[in-house]
Amino acid sequence: MSTIERFSHWNADEIVILDIGDSESHDLRRNDLQQQYAGQSILDVLSEITRVCFMPMTVGGRVRSLKDIEARLRHGADKCVINTQAILEPTIVSSAARTFGSQCIVVSIDARRHLDGRYEVFSNDGKTATGMSPLEWALRCEEAGCGEILLNSIDRDGSGSGFDCDLIRQISHGVDIPVIACGGAGRYEDFSSAILEGGASAVAAANIFHFFELSYPLAKEACIDAGVPMRPNRIGSRWIRREPIYDFVQETERIEVRLTRSKEINTMNEQADVPVPDVTWCRKCTYPSLSAAPIDFDQDGVCTGCQMSDVKESISREVWDERLGELCRVIESGRHGRDGKYDCIIPVSGGKDSYFQVDTIKNKLGFNPLLVTYHGNNYTPVGWRNLSRMQQVFDVEHIIVRPPLETLIKLNRLGFIVMGDMNWHAHMGITTVPVQVAAEYEISTLVWGEHGYTDLSGQFSMHDFPEMSYRDRLEHFGRGYEWNYFVGREGLTSEDMKFWKYPDDQTLMDVGIRGLYLGNYLYWEANEHTDRMIAEFGFETSAQSFDRTYRRASNLDDMHENGVHDYLKFIKFGYGRCTDHTCKDIRSGRMLRDEAIALIEKYDPVKPRDLARWLTYVGMSEDEFGRIADTFRDDRVWAMKRGHWIRKEIS
Repeated sequence: MSTIERFSHWNADEIVILDIGDSESHDLRRNDLQQQYAGQSILDVLSEITRVCFMPMTVGGRVRSLKDIEARLRHGADKCVINTQAILEPTIVSSAARTFGSQCIVVSIDARRHLDGRYEVFSNDGKTATGMSPLEWALRCEEAGCGEILLNSIDRDGSGSGFDCDLIRQISHGVDIPVIACGGAGRYEDFSSAILEGGASAVAAANIFHFFELSYPLAKEACIDAGVPMRPNRIGSRWIRREPIYDFVQETERIEVRLTRSKEINTMNEQADVPVPDVTWCRKCTYPSLSAAPIDFDQDGVCTGCQMSDVKESISREVWDERLGELCRVIESGRHGRDGKYDCIIPVSGGKDSYFQVDTIKNKLGFNPLLVTYHGNNYTPVGWRNLSRMQQVFDVEHIIVRPPLETLIKLNRLGFIVMGDMNWHAHMGITTVPVQVAAEYEISTLVWGEHGYTDLSGQFSMHDFPEMSYRDRLEHFGRGYEWNYFVGREGLTSEDMKFWKYPDDQTLMDVGIRGLYLGNYLYWEANEHTDRMIAEFGFETSAQSFDRTYRRASNLDDMHENGVHDYLKFIKFGYGRCTDHTCKDIRSGRMLRDEAIALIEKYDPVKPRDLARWLTYVGMSEDEFGRIADTFRDDRVWAMKRGHWIRKEIS
């Protein structure tokens, strides 16, 4: 829903949703997320997103009958896309056109270019050759009554190398119905070429719109500048606000239900024969099938995180050099903000990654960064010393923003009760305050560290170059909870929440703010970075081991990330920070899987000592904490047996 909300706010002309996964189930039951879905099918998803969709919606995938089309239209779709079934049963196109009208029926054509230059249509998600040329098939679909052709280049799809204008031209010049080009968008300038050179009636894309801030208005602006006749660009929608609107009464009831359940949970489900849910693990690393970071497995049982790690290893030094050069060009193009002093902003917490980021940007690349820190009052003594030394070590200017203590205490308590995460304030503060400073100083480029969901779970490709954006921040770091959710709770006001208010879209556009991840532009291996930061800059590690992981250089800037915050992840999903660390060390060749499993069994279940500090901090008893935490346990991982929570052991 947050994705559709963002596109609606950008005034997108149309949205295309293609249900192309292997599973027909869309399991979105995580109860620590603000947006939750009662059902699991594509129809359930459509019912939810139509509430925030203020543009025409085209839906495809698994359309095998007129009944399927009717169901999608009834659940909010304006058009239906047919691909493989049209090839298997060509009469479905004419039957659908007669039943629902040609304007509702879109035929999707997946075309591959052979070495001899010949194009061929493929079906079954691009796996099955049909022997037909795209133009031949497009003409037959037009004759059958379809209203549009959605033309996808298999060769260009996901490549970012631009649209196949030759393919587009063949089809758009051969049929009289609109042709929507898809597959290959990598730059905003690519859209206009598909229209002006290829003759497409419209252009569709996925990655470029998902991974970058204000990507739709920027793409539209590029098209207008190139001479494509389009409606004027407009920032902001009259129909929907960027920040979600929460029903205060309904959300209060939701909180009360959780608190009531927390008082009853130890007397529930104490049967002796409750089966333990079946969880599987990556055969290469130790990541589980149900995790906080989205993950999938291939036919050999290897997770997408390991797959993407292999992709990273396959990137040549020459390509890394090219990427680093591109990073320099981006910083150069936006350097010297309002007062001309700073080339970029580096959000820093004072951890090992912060040291590496500043060393790279300042010492290796020669730029002058402004360091910005969100202080959430969770620093360990060694973490605070590391942060305090950064200005002197690197000879840079450093802004530290520290919200009032009472506000932080309230957000700690509320975050835990609402979403099982007392560190909501930190995750959102870290991703908001540096952008606020960038807007104030008119500095367009922010340089973050590695992209977590690429590095850890492989949700994105090493070739995608995702950037920090408003939607990324709200969806991943905030779990769908924006600053305004907390206004009116425990006396918090809009002014109290100013540290978590992201700059408005017009400001983002005017300044040209981009949040780049350094891990997309150079080889990122945290263990190697840590060793060098210790040797060259005196970075301190913890003198004693943590309760929940074997590493001593991780999250020194926030005692609860390795401690009680991570313990809550274990309560929810049955694994913790030690699992994350072993996965990375297995992939880098520093650890064997059997060794990792032994460490996980030792560290992941441990209740951390810093829980005592946090309970005193917010005024909560350990019993109350435990009861509320138990309401977040996922029943796909945990079962209660004779009064004890149990889960399947890692194998």
